[in-house]
Amino acid sequence: MRISEIEKTTIVNAILEKDKNAQIFLFGSRTDDFKKGGDIDILVQSDEIGLLEIVKIKSNIFKNIPEQKIDLLVSKSNETNHFVDFISNQLISLI
Repeated sequence: MRISEIEKTTIVNAILEKDKNAQIFLFGSRTDDFKKGGDIDILVQSDEIGLLEIVKIKSNIFKNIPEQKIDLLVSKSNETNHFVDFISNQLISLI
């Protein structure tokens, strides 16, 4: 896993501020220790986080790690998401 402890803590804390029951996962190129570069791809499984909360979460994250590009994908428990199904084998839990 190629994210620093500061990045991980910042991301997790910003998300848990909006939903203390959220499940948070890293996916994408940052899960591979042998790759270089890439943005930080985060999957959040939450029934509480909507578009407004995503904007606030990203704003809080960028206050502490402004130079890093972060993609947040939010999946609700009652929705079928084929992309989440596709990436499910590479998810790394951050909490």
